[in-house]
Amino acid sequence: MNFSEGRKRYVPALSEAQLRAASKQGDAVVLLPIGAIEQHGPHLPVGTDSLIGEILLRGIVEALKAEESMFVAPSIVVSKSNEHTGFSGTLMIHRTLLAERVRSHLAQLERWGFCRVAILNTHGGNLPLLRSLLREIQIQTGQVVHLLNPFPATEMEEREQQFGIHGGEYESSILYAHAPELCHPERADAQWIDAGLEGPDLRPEAAPATFAWTARDLSSSGTMGDATRATAEKGRLWTQRAVDQLVTEIRSLPL
Repeated sequence: MNFSEGRKRYVPALSEAQLRAASKQGDAVVLLPIGAIEQHGPHLPVGTDSLIGEILLRGIVEALKAEESMFVAPSIVVSKSNEHTGFSGTLMIHRTLLAERVRSHLAQLERWGFCRVAILNTHGGNLPLLRSLLREIQIQTGQVVHLLNPFPATEMEEREQQFGIHGGEYESSILYAHAPELCHPERADAQWIDAGLEGPDLRPEAAPATFAWTARDLSSSGTMGDATRATAEKGRLWTQRAVDQLVTEIRSLPL
């Protein structure tokens, strides 16, 4: 999102008076996008997570009706990517700095008068921090911030759904569909990170039992999943599903 795209919805493109008027609309929602800059295998750009966030935001803005009060705050582009240390192209900030940035953004949006805020996070490495942080903020301040889910149901095989967590079929397909000039499909590979894991419940993310890891521990190329199965056609389909899902979530946020 930039100053010319979605001008009526992008917070930095609004005047102080416009923001004041927007915050007085009781149903107004502000989205805070959070992405990342980090390696994404040999075939995708390092800004993949942040680019996916931008792609989804464009779809959301196009799908909303003119009278719906949804605004987009400036993105947090560099976040907690320390698990990708050792690969070129990874920028990161410490988890405490990310937490303070998010906390500060949310507090100021609330001071402006925006009571309904949702986070659009497209970097899996941020999720554990965000979940605990938002719970803490709610307990301490009463501010309720919603964490949107940008990952729709797909036709990916079960192994890919569980272990394709980085630069695999899903992310590659989205970028092939919307930013093919930045991609190198001929370099795509498959790296199955479950080969060395003991037991079905042990996984790097979103599992009953997780463990501390770096990308180098799990993948020599940085890919985690099967990028060779990605296509632009899948990317267009899954993008539309994600946008539909996100628009439904936004419209369902409690007043």
